[in-house]
Formats: sequence, C-alpha cells, structure tokens
Amino acid sequence: MLTSKAYKRMLAASVLTAVMGTGSVFAAEVQTGYTPDMNATATADTATTDDTTTKAAVYNAGAEKKGANTQDNTDAAILAARGDTTLSTDGTVVQGSDGTVTVNNGALKTDDKQVKMVSKTTAGTDLDKVAENGQAQAVTSVEAQYVTAVSADSVNPFVGKTITGLSISGIPADQAAQLMTLLSEKVGDAVSVDGVFKDVQNLGNSGYFSEVNPVFTSVPEGVKIDFAVVTNPVVHGVVFEGNSVYTSDVLTKYMAIPEGQIMNSVYVGQKVQGINAAYARDGYMLAHVDGISVDDNGMIHIHIVEGIVEDIVPAGNKKTRNKVITREFVQKTGKPFNKFLVRRSVERVYNLGFFDDVNVRMLPGEKDPNNVIIEIDVLEHKTGTITLGAGYSKSDGLMGIVEFGEDNLRGTGDKFKVHWEIGGKKKYKNYQISYLKPWIDHRGTSLGFSFFNREDEYTDYDSDGSEVAEYNKKSKGFNISFGRQTGEYTRDYLTLESRSDKYKFDPDENSENGFRYDKNGAGTGPDNHNPNGNYNFKDDNYIGKNFGRINSITWQKVYDSRDNIYEPTRGRRISYTAQWAGHGLGGDFDFYKFTAEMRAYKKVGSKNVLAFRARGGFIQGDAPYSQLFTLGGADTLRGYEDDQFRGKNMYNATLEFRFPIVKKVSGVLFTDIGDAWDAPNVPWYKNTKSFNYGVGAGVRITTPIGPVKLDYGIGKDKKKFHFSFGTQF
Repeated sequence: MLTSKAYKRMLAASVLTAVMGTGSVFAAEVQTGYTPDMNATATADTATTDDTTTKAAVYNAGAEKKGANTQDNTDAAILAARGDTTLSTDGTVVQGSDGTVTVNNGALKTDDKQVKMVSKTTAGTDLDKVAENGQAQAVTSVEAQYVTAVSADSVNPFVGKTITGLSISGIPADQAAQLMTLLSEKVGDAVSVDGVFKDVQNLGNSGYFSEVNPVFTSVPEGVKIDFAVVTNPVVHGVVFEGNSVYTSDVLTKYMAIPEGQIMNSVYVGQKVQGINAAYARDGYMLAHVDGISVDDNGMIHIHIVEGIVEDIVPAGNKKTRNKVITREFVQKTGKPFNKFLVRRSVERVYNLGFFDDVNVRMLPGEKDPNNVIIEIDVLEHKTGTITLGAGYSKSDGLMGIVEFGEDNLRGTGDKFKVHWEIGGKKKYKNYQISYLKPWIDHRGTSLGFSFFNREDEYTDYDSDGSEVAEYNKKSKGFNISFGRQTGEYTRDYLTLESRSDKYKFDPDENSENGFRYDKNGAGTGPDNHNPNGNYNFKDDNYIGKNFGRINSITWQKVYDSRDNIYEPTRGRRISYTAQWAGHGLGGDFDFYKFTAEMRAYKKVGSKNVLAFRARGGFIQGDAPYSQLFTLGGADTLRGYEDDQFRGKNMYNATLEFRFPIVKKVSGVLFTDIGDAWDAPNVPWYKNTKSFNYGVGAGVRITTPIGPVKLDYGIGKDKKKFHFSFGTQF
C-alpha cells in the first residue's frame, strides 16, 4: 500500500509525464462532490481510449439531473480532455480537421515591451495578435495518468464467465451510478481481457482517478466485477516557483483550479502545456514547467525553469573590446533567454560593420545546468583605411593626398577620419576631420563632430539635362551632432552646423562655355565673350542669393528595424528631418527645411529581396541653391544627370527587385519616379512641375574597397550608365 506522501510523489510524476511527453490541448473541468479515498493499493500501467459509444455515454451521464449543471459540464469536459470533441466546453481549445490545435493561452502574455517590439520586427511572432487569438500548434492530447494492477494474467482465470454484476467503489454511490455509463461491459456479457482493459481505460481517462483496479468475485452464476478507484487529492491552491516572465497571480488565474475540489490530471496537464506554449510563443524557448508536486496540504507546486542567461561571452574578437560587443545586446544577463532578443542582438552586433560573420552558441550554465551562457562568435575584418595619392593641375601644380580612416579606433567602436590635400602652389587646399563616439554613456548617447575646408568642382544642369555652368565651390565650417537612443529601433539626432559656401571661377579648371555667375549678360567690353545671354547674374546678386553662411539646427528622428543595414532583407527605416536655418541663429539665410523618408524590405523566395523607398520634402524661406532638394543620378533618379532636378519641393520613389547572380555579385531591376521644382533664385531653371521616371537594370559587386554599383537607366528622353561606390539604400 502506498503511503500518502509516496502516492503524491507518484501523482506528481504522472502529471509531469503527461505534460512533458505529449502536450495538453483540451481542458476538463474539475469534478465536484467527490470524497477522495487516500487508502488504496496500486501498481503501474497506463492506457487511453477513444470510443464513440463511450463518448455518448459520458456526455449523457447525469442527464437526469437539472439541466446544464456542473455535472453536465464536467462530463462534456471529460470528453474534450480525451480529444473526442472539437470544442471544449469552456471554449479554451479548438481543434481543426487537420489536427491543428489552438490553445487559448491569451491570458499569458509577457509584459516586456522590448520583447514585443523586437518580435514584431525580426520576422517573429506578433505577440499581441497571437495573445488575442490563442496559440496554434499541432500537438496530441494529454493522456490521463493513473495506475492499475490489471494484467492479462489476472483476467484470464475469469475469461468466458458470465458477468453477474458491475460496480464502482471508492466514491459515493450517486457518483458511481453516473460513471457506470462509462463501462462498455454489461451484465450478462462474457468476461474478456479486452473488455476489462477497456473499462479500466474508460474510467482512468476521466482524469480524476489515480488508481483503477478491477476486483473479481466468483459467484455460482459467474463473476462480479468491482472497479476500485482512488480519487486524486482535493486541491486547496497552486504555488508557482521560478517564474519571472509571468506573475504568479497571472498564472494562478490562468490555471483556474477551483479550491476544495478534486484535481483532474488531464486538466492540469492542459493548463501546464498552455503555459509551456505561451513561453514558446513569447520567445522564451528554454523555459518550461519541469516539476509538479502536491503537498500534504493539497497545494499543487509547479516549478518553472526559464533558462536564465548567466553570461554573454564574446569570442573571436582580437581587436574589438568585449564591451563594444556586449553593449549592443538587448538580451541581458540575469534575464530569461529570449530568441527574439538574441536575434536582434546579433543583428546589432553585425551592423557595427566590424565583422564579416556573427554567430551565437549556447553553452550550459555553470551555476545551474538549466541556465545558459551565450557565446557570441565574431569574425573580424579590417576597419582602417590609408590612402596616399598625388595629382597635378595647371593651376595648382603637384599635390599630394593623404587620407586616414578608422571605423573601430583601438577597438572602442569610435570612428575617426582625416582627409588632407597638401602641396601645390597654395601649399594646402582641402581638409576634413571627423570623429564619432557612438557611446558616451550607458544609454547609447553618441557625440560626433566634423571640421572641413574643401574646394570641389561642380557642374550645373538645367531641367533638360543640358550642362549650363562649371565652377568651384569652397565650403568651410563645422558641425557637432548628438544622438540618443530613444527606443530599440529609434534614435534622435540634434546637429549644430555653421558653414560658408563661396563661388569661385577658375579659368584653368572650369569651362568658359557655361554661365558665369559673377558676370552680367551680353554687353560691351571684355565680358562680351561670356555666354550669359540675357541673365545679369551680377546685377541680380545671384551669388549673394545662393552662396554665403548658413547657421542651422537640425533635428532628425530615425526608426530603423532593418536586419542588415548593408544588405537589408527585411525591416523598415523611417526618418523625419527638420532643419532650422537663420531665424535668430545668424548667417545669410533664413529658411525651414522638412524631409521625410521611408524604406521597406521584404524577402521574395529564399534569396530575392523587394526594396522600396519613398521620399518627400519642402522648404519655406530663402534657401540658397546648395540647400535645395536635388534629384537625378545613381542614388535617386536613374537615366538622368546628377542633380538634374532642383527645387524647394521634392518627391521621389524607387522600387527594386534584387537577386543574387554569383558569389559577391548580385543583380537589380528598378524603376524610379520623382521631381524637384520651384527654384526661385535660379532664373535659368524651369520651375514647372513634371513627372519624371526611369527604368533599368544593374549589378552590385562586393569588393575589398566597398560595394560597386553599375546601373543602366532609361529616362523619358535619355539613356545613361551610372557608376558609383557605396551601399545601396
């Protein structure tokens, strides 16, 4: 005979076996009114049934009582627990004809906003939607767990004898009478091994009994069969251990085990499996119920293992410091392992741009084998560049070019770049120095600055794509930029800039056939040779209206959920930019500039990507020529000249279909549309709005010095090849 404590340990093991073995799908309500008998014998064996006759009998058990009472609901729930019906009485479970089972564990949903956010943008489960609709998964029904002493050897001596009586003992007589309908054998039938086994199964599968043992009593007319049952203990509450994702109050409410009533092992199994399914749904792939026990006070103890992350250990990094890698992890130590957070963490590490490959390994915890240590393996590549060059021009003579750049300075993640042109007749011409520190505090605040003094050659085009002027523009100034992480995918930037642009015509470098913005049109004297036509640029102060000092503050908000900022395959990037120039900040110009952009990416098949970009913007005020929106060229509107369209208003959209060709070579089919119009201080430019489009194809080649893009675009009036360096949008 089992002792009380031994019995409860056995019961706990049985329930856990049911939960961990198959998974629970249907709920059975707790039977009311039983008085458990804790003093019974037991041996081990298990069985299940699925019989239409039995189903009908159980469903109609107790029908003589008042209407749809508790007993009726209990009987129907028992059916549902065995998987004989498609809908459980409490509406928690729906089973499809294909075997797919939906478990309504909507009451269990993580309150971790970061998990929800990340899951929605990493091709994971939409937690809110799934929580509302339940969790769909193909599983089998949880089987009731019980023990029985029946065996073929114990039944064989009675095989063939007439059954003269059937009874159920161990429970009150009225409840025994109700359950008699579960028995397939009838008085007058001949005893058979299969018949006895089936009745043991029918009773055991109700979920309310820990033992079912047939007792045979020989009588002159044949044999009487009494099924001695032992009910499960009365439940007085449930206690959870090891849970942090879901509170004990939430779990207790979800279990919904009525106090003072008989425990149903099938019901408990279903609820526990629902908890396991909720953990899986919410990304906690290592979390599960690993222990169930019932104490002497009738309290069910459910122990949960959540798979805590003990440590995050970088590996393979020789230059990059460990903290540069670990600070990008949204999966934190001391928290349950979550696949959504780990996946996002890997994306963030890769997007640093320091590594060719990033992989994650999970190692057993050292403090607890149920915990996990995350090993992040990286393959570093060179992040520094040094460029030495020389050039010669008639005006400047021999010049040298020195450029040094480092995207991971001393392994800290800081970015530093110097560009310097030396020599020539003027001894020095151009320089640009920039520095960015991406983390100045624990919140991911960035600080960057840039100083520049450069002179570059420019070519202006009219709206028809015809060249109208060549000149040099000297730009000198500085900017300081602050960035702040405001969400997992959002950052705010604030940039202070002061710059001065000057017009310069160099007859040795610039064409004499274009407009001279420092001269008037046709007239007498030595200026007659210039092709300004009727444009009096000098008298109209063209240079003053379009060149000068700009002091501005720019705010930008960026949402970026792309999986790979270099070659994205999913996610979005949305940005809003507002620039305040002048208006109390000083400078020569007062204007406001607003820009919005959206990029979206979607996989088509296993390797192809559909990429879309849309932009729009407008300017209020007297913005100079250099600050107007521009369209045309490799990055905006292919099939047209660079910056062919210019104005205070702009729209642009691009759709690309990207596909691999061979290793490090991919192809693209594209279509572009857009226009920029309204350039009030540019008299030679047509300010009329037009619809411009381009279609074409191109290739992308990954090289040691960066990606190379070659596109062939067909516009409304022209066809043009575009060659450029840099990543695609």
